[in-house]
Amino acid sequence: MNRRDAAHWNLALRQMGPLTVLGCAFLLGGLLGSGLASLISGQAAQALESFLRDYLSAAQGGDVSVELWPMVWEQGRFYLGTALLGVTALGVVGIPVLFFARGFLFSFSVAAFCRVFGPAGLAPAFLLFGLPAFLWAPVLFLAGVQCLEGALALLRRTLGEGRTPLPHSSAYWGRLAAYGLGLCVCVVLEWMAAPALLDAAARFV
Repeated sequence: MNRRDAAHWNLALRQMGPLTVLGCAFLLGGLLGSGLASLISGQAAQALESFLRDYLSAAQGGDVSVELWPMVWEQGRFYLGTALLGVTALGVVGIPVLFFARGFLFSFSVAAFCRVFGPAGLAPAFLLFGLPAFLWAPVLFLAGVQCLEGALALLRRTLGEGRTPLPHSSAYWGRLAAYGLGLCVCVVLEWMAAPALLDAAARFV
């Protein structure tokens, strides 16, 4: 990133605010994900439908084992990436990109159910993806806003604003640790509810 590009990102973030930037990135990723899911057709749609039906049928029969650590990695990778990017000026670009990717994956998963099963797919998609999002999304956005503010402060230092205070204090790391703990609690709750949610989702399709 050259000085002109850095100055452009600095000005955009100061005008829009970190929460607005992350919300827009998440929304744009969601729009792209739903758009691509709507393009699934032909053999690809048939293969996806067969996979989802077989998976939900197996889950309803108790043949699917829901493991905790893959779920921790699925949610935690975005949190860890956000935390790491928050201590570098590159986070001004990298953190919105992470939220764009998170929005894409979330929306694509939901839209894929609706594309395969029609309107009936909305209910299982809400159970499997929407309900957990009520838990992890607030935590991720709180961490993202704080880390983006930290990256923005570092960018200002890079641009020559040497008096810009850095937010990476003990309180900063304490809040980040609390967000991480909160995300772990969310994942454990999702893991505990997963068998019941899978069973309920299978009944709809």
